Amino acid sequence: MKELLREKGFWAAAAVVFLGMAAGFPFYQIEVPLNSGSFLKFYETALKEQIMLFFIPIAAVLPPGASYVRESFSGFLKLYMVRTSRMDYVRKKTFWIYGGGFLPFFLAGALGLLLAFLFLYPLELKGSISWEEIWKVLGILLRISFTGGIFAELSGIFAAAFRNYYMAYGLPFVIYYMMIILKERYLPKLYALYPGEWIACKENWGTKSGGIWIFFLVFSLAVMLVHSLLLYWRLQEI
Repeated sequence: MKELLREKGFWAAAAVVFLGMAAGFPFYQIEVPLNSGSFLKFYETALKEQIMLFFIPIAAVLPPGASYVRESFSGFLKLYMVRTSRMDYVRKKTFWIYGGGFLPFFLAGALGLLLAFLFLYPLELKGSISWEEIWKVLGILLRISFTGGIFAELSGIFAAAFRNYYMAYGLPFVIYYMMIILKERYLPKLYALYPGEWIACKENWGTKSGGIWIFFLVFSLAVMLVHSLLLYWRLQEI
């Protein structure tokens, strides 16, 4: 975690996510006094805007992206492997990269929610806010964060497979938009592979949309497993 927080790319990704939320925030709808719970509705709108959907594959690969390429070509990896085992490196790198995609979205989103509460809640009429409304926006934030973790892991997979910066940074972006194009133009019923649906969760995902969380768990474990196997295979060359 400490290594991740020292990465400039990590904070750059968090800044990109925060700016994306700020750009999608409906400031023009703010009219005092606000209805109770308005800050949550405004925040939800910012999370669901197209600009956030656009920034996900960009911000997700900034912190971890091509870290394996950088370490292998710089000679750092050879020195590091003297001090640790292959399995230990693979385990740390896999979780480090997933966290590098997940945390910028979660931290920037948490900051955005806090600022919306601090500045807008005092402008609202007195009233109660249900936990259902709070969990709804937190669910959206978590789904965005999981999507970021998955695409960060895809970036790690391509970095290990091709050992190329362009592939590590570019292929997740290409795959992301191919999935969007396939859904919107050719396969409208294929919502399970549409990143926008992962966030909005409007389709049928089972009772109380519980299926979306199973989907994220399985997808995350799958990309982490593939990444781990590729890393272990690459380390045999050292």
